[in-house]
Amino acid sequence: MKTRTQSFTRLMRSLLVLLSAFVALPGSAGAAEVSFMRDLAPLLVQRCTGCHGATKEEGGYRLHTFERLMQADTPPVVPGHPEKSELFTRITEPNASDRMPQEDDGLTPTQIGLFRAWILAGAKFDGADPKAPFKTMFAPRDHPAAPAIYTTPVPVLAVALAPGAKEVAVGGYHEVTIWDTATGKLLRRLDRLPQKIQTLSYNRAGTQLLVGGGTPGDYGELALVDAATGKRLRVLDTFADIVLSASFRTDGQRVAAGSADQTVRVYDTANGRRLWNMKLHSDWVTGVSFSADQRYVASSSKDKTVKIYEAETGTLYTTYTGHNQILGQYAGQNPVYAVKFTADSPVAVSAGGGAWLQLWEPEKAHDENGTAADMELRFRKIGHARYIAHDLKQEVFALAVDQGQIFAASADGLVKQFGLATLAEVRTYAGHKDWVYALDYNGAAERLATGGYDGEVRIWDTNSGTCLTTFKAMPGGSGLTANERVKVR
Repeated sequence: MKTRTQSFTRLMRSLLVLLSAFVALPGSAGAAEVSFMRDLAPLLVQRCTGCHGATKEEGGYRLHTFERLMQADTPPVVPGHPEKSELFTRITEPNASDRMPQEDDGLTPTQIGLFRAWILAGAKFDGADPKAPFKTMFAPRDHPAAPAIYTTPVPVLAVALAPGAKEVAVGGYHEVTIWDTATGKLLRRLDRLPQKIQTLSYNRAGTQLLVGGGTPGDYGELALVDAATGKRLRVLDTFADIVLSASFRTDGQRVAAGSADQTVRVYDTANGRRLWNMKLHSDWVTGVSFSADQRYVASSSKDKTVKIYEAETGTLYTTYTGHNQILGQYAGQNPVYAVKFTADSPVAVSAGGGAWLQLWEPEKAHDENGTAADMELRFRKIGHARYIAHDLKQEVFALAVDQGQIFAASADGLVKQFGLATLAEVRTYAGHKDWVYALDYNGAAERLATGGYDGEVRIWDTNSGTCLTTFKAMPGGSGLTANERVKVR
């Protein structure tokens, strides 16, 4: 069995070769000008954190933060002393079987000299926080252009109706596309955005889009984008993994976001300042929503819970565990994929796996959670939560709640509408041939937009239940005429 020292030795050998590839060659700029965050951290993330990251600790080592990088039985770097640094001695080891890298060419004299100079200069960390994951401190990425023509549709993971519901924004590949809801005509393309767009929301004026997405397992981004030009007005933040959900507060002055990196964050929309960042979930954060009274932020997760935070501070207020319980006919242990507060009451709606939608209130959930001292008494009481049996055979991926109506999109390819007051089903919207992953509802305009995994978008009249428009969201594809093929901006 390999000892921790042996694991560390192997790790350091691999690490130093990777680091040396990112250190600038000597020239007018000295080795002391090498930036750890700019030159070294990106490679650690790209090449090392798969085995030595936040969720995996091979050999007992993690390299996703500078603090964890520097924690070891044998110090990898002793600032000012290359000869005492395990990192440096391994790259200068004369025995090829012990030298780092193993089974490969050694570092060049120039690269070794740069490491020596860097250590002599103090081996400084130039990031904002040695405890923070490297990914959260990187500058926003420059994204490539979207394909001029889609040869195949991409899954629609996000849709958003503009105020008035005349236009609908649809998530694409490195872009957001804007379509006329009456005709299905492509109006414009907002280009050079993250690879996958997972969440979209218009501001109240309809001039800006809140765009969240990224690359799964690699990068997340939350940005405010000009709805007319696609220009990124402000990148609110970058994440260690893809952003799965984001929403404005009712007044538009705050934004909440949830990511697959398990964090929930809130921002001041006016200046882009991050107000708080919490990591209390043990799995992806799939949904976020502000309460009607602006007191709370709720976050749903694959970990089968909904967390409720005090909106101003991020302090955990309570946890709703209804999706993790067995109550009568309702089997528990289900992931939660969406949560939405109603606009004019304290009620929240949550859904995911299982056979029901759940309606509950933060303060009542808080009281029912109680303490360990009253656990036996609480178990004898029936909770306040109400349940809507939706009769869908597969998961509910998305919710929309407005003007007393609840809409649920499912992997069945169906969308169901329920009355908030009656908890009764109003209508089923059928026609999609694949998972319905995204939806948005504008109650004032009586319009519903739904997006399928096969790239199909449908616009519905919710007064009659009629499908008004159907189109594939694939710019330049076979479903468009030459005049409708709008160029990428």
